Amino acid sequence: MSVFRPLTRLRLRPPRHLHLTTHHHKPYSTSSPSSPPPPPPPPLNIETYLCSAYIKFNSQLPKLLPAILKPDKTDQLTVALTSTNPSLCQSHDEYEENDPLPQGYHMVYFEPPSSSYEAMGDGTDPYHFPGKPFERRMWTGGSVTFTPAYRSHMLLSEKTKAECIETVNPKATKFKGGDMVFVEINRDYYVASPQEETKTKVLSETRNLVFLRPLEKVSSPEAKGESTEPPTAALSDLTIKETAVLPPRKKLTLRRKPLFTYPLVPTQELLSLFSSLTYNNHLIHLSTRYVRKEEGHKDTLVHGPLTLVLLLEGLTSHLYRTGQKGKWVRELSYRNLAPLYRGDELRICGARAVKRKGVEQKDGEEGWVVWIEDFEGGLAVKGTAVVMSK
Repeated sequence: MSVFRPLTRLRLRPPRHLHLTTHHHKPYSTSSPSSPPPPPPPPLNIETYLCSAYIKFNSQLPKLLPAILKPDKTDQLTVALTSTNPSLCQSHDEYEENDPLPQGYHMVYFEPPSSSYEAMGDGTDPYHFPGKPFERRMWTGGSVTFTPAYRSHMLLSEKTKAECIETVNPKATKFKGGDMVFVEINRDYYVASPQEETKTKVLSETRNLVFLRPLEKVSSPEAKGESTEPPTAALSDLTIKETAVLPPRKKLTLRRKPLFTYPLVPTQELLSLFSSLTYNNHLIHLSTRYVRKEEGHKDTLVHGPLTLVLLLEGLTSHLYRTGQKGKWVRELSYRNLAPLYRGDELRICGARAVKRKGVEQKDGEEGWVVWIEDFEGGLAVKGTAVVMSK
């Protein structure tokens, strides 16, 4: 008998301070050639929008995502990462039956197949979508917390049956600046006993997404024959009449000397493989045409969840290479601050955190700061981690 009981539909009421507002306006006819342009859409009522998003997320059943931890996906991701930098993945370069799943590799085991839902125009799952007009989705960070049972239960084996329960937190949906809606996804991971009579929690995760309005578009220089890119096989047949325009972004830096640095160049092969392993069809990782026309970026982007894998790989590889094999990462929180692009070198870095006055550190705990820099030295991802020695 399965230990994973079906979950009932959540029934929460919308916050009392939110009130529905209905806008009425007459339909507009375009039958006459001399008719004026259609009127702009009515202003967005923030309370109405948040209430609608709340009701949508609150009415959704939790997603139950089972997985058998066969080592094939772990092998594929390890080979792909070590091909970009052979010094990565040192903590798990060779596998044996019942080795613990490398930390962060849960990302490639618990995703719904794209055939299980009707994808949106950008290839993403509508389960997380708060509603129009915020149609551009970006990953902004998250956190993971590993329980002590992770190393003894989350094992690479065809006998390991695990399950993830995913929900969108309706109370955490937030509106900021008139152009951004933030959505929080909560995930809990469990492993069943061999007889499937009990289940053990091994990992909790929070994922943060931001949804943005569509960007304004301008005529592309490429459409006029003014190439802005060197000719490459990937771009040789690319002609885009319009491109989206991103607002200017301030470059961030972290003035800190790293204890370790792992450089690598993300290839399209790596991005495509990670998309395939995670059933992630988001076009910003796969299509240069799409990402230029709709998102305003110069090339395909490194996945947000892949940056979590890279942070964990960098930290655990450093611990392994410096003779600290018994240590493990208990938790890691991170924020994605700037895009990382295909073909541009990135650097995974880390350093011990400075102890703060008045903050008690438990016995066996170590604080770390981990980050990823882009090819110009700008801060793209920043995180903090707690490492345990026992």
